[in-house]
Amino acid sequence: MNPFKYGCVVSADDFCPRPDLVRQMTGFIKSGQNVVLQGERRMGKTSLMHETVRQLKGYRMLYVDLLEIKTTDDLCKRMVKALISMEQQAGLLERILKTLAQLRPVVSVDPLTGQPSVSVDAGIRLRPDSLDGILDLVRESHKRTRLVVAFDEFQDILNLPDSKETLAVLRSKIQFHKDIPYVFAGSIRNQMAEIFTDPESAFFKSAIAVDVGPLGEEAFAGFLTGKFALGKRDVSKAVLTRIITLAENVPGDAQELCEAIWETTAYRGTIHEANIGPALELIYARESKGYEAALVQLTGQQLKCLIGLARMGGKAPLSAAFIQGVGIIGSASIKKALNRLVQLKVVYRHEGEYKFVNPFFKTWLLWKNY
Repeated sequence: MNPFKYGCVVSADDFCPRPDLVRQMTGFIKSGQNVVLQGERRMGKTSLMHETVRQLKGYRMLYVDLLEIKTTDDLCKRMVKALISMEQQAGLLERILKTLAQLRPVVSVDPLTGQPSVSVDAGIRLRPDSLDGILDLVRESHKRTRLVVAFDEFQDILNLPDSKETLAVLRSKIQFHKDIPYVFAGSIRNQMAEIFTDPESAFFKSAIAVDVGPLGEEAFAGFLTGKFALGKRDVSKAVLTRIITLAENVPGDAQELCEAIWETTAYRGTIHEANIGPALELIYARESKGYEAALVQLTGQQLKCLIGLARMGGKAPLSAAFIQGVGIIGSASIKKALNRLVQLKVVYRHEGEYKFVNPFFKTWLLWKNY
C-alpha cells in the first residue's frame, strides 16, 4: 500500500511531525486563546489542527470548512451541519435535532455507509442574526465536552455580500466564549490581514497569529525516508532535496510527488533522480486536463506572463529583463496580467514573489515547452 497521503487530512503516523507548532497550538488551546493560523495552500494547516486536537485529551473539534462560501446562508448551514455531524458521533443527534427543529432538519440513511445523514431544509434562508442561535448551540456543546472550534479558509467569509455584518455578529458572540478556543485558518494572507489587522474590522486584534511555513528540510527528508523504507526502497539525500525543491517545500505537493515515485518504482529498489521524471509524467497524466482548462481561461498576454513566471521565476516580474523575455510592452500590462492570474488562483503572491499555486503546473509548462 502506498504510504504517501496528499489532498486529505492526515494524522498520527501520516502527519509529518511539527513538534514546535503542535506544542504552541496546544498551549493556546488549553488557555482558551483564539488563533489565526496562516500559511499557503497545502502547507498542512488543517492536518495541524486535527493532529493537535487528537493529541489533547478531553477535547473535541467542531470543524467548519468555509471554502468558497457565497452567502451567509451557506455559512450558517455549514456550521449547523458541522454541529450535527459532531453531535451525531457523540450520540446526541436526537437532542441537536430537537434544538434545530425550526430549520426542519431531514434525516436519511446514506445508501453506501448505512449511517444516518442529516441535511437542513434548503428552502429556509438564514441571515447573519441566525448566527446568534447557532453559536449558542456551540456554547451548549462545549458545556458537555470541551470544544476547539476551527474555521478553515476563513478569509472566504469576505465573499459574502454582507460580510461586515456577518463578521460583526460572529465577533459579538465569540468574544464572550472566553473558555472556547477558536482557530481561524486561512491561505490568502492579504485577506486574512484585512480581517484581523485592519482597525476597522470587527476581528481586529482578536486572535494571536501562528504561521505555518515550509517544513525544515532535514525533518521532512527524514519523514519521507521512513515512508519509502516501508517498501524497502532506498532514497538518497540528494534525491530527497530535489523532490522537496520541485515541490517548493510544500508538504502536500512533496507527498504527491513521492506518491507518484512510489507508483513508478519497484519494491526493494533504489530511487535515483532519473525516477523523478516518470513520476512527474504520471502526475501530468492525472492533472493535464485541469492544466489545459486553466490555460483556456487566459488571454494571450496572460499566457505569456504565466510562461514567463515558469521560465524566469516570479521575483522580478516588472524588471526590464522579464518584460523583454515575455514580449509584453509596458509594466502596466504585466501588472494587469499578474492580477488576473492571482484572481484565477493560478498564482499567488508571497513576500513580493509570484508563485504557482500548483508547482507541477509550472513544470508541466516547461515540459510541454510552451
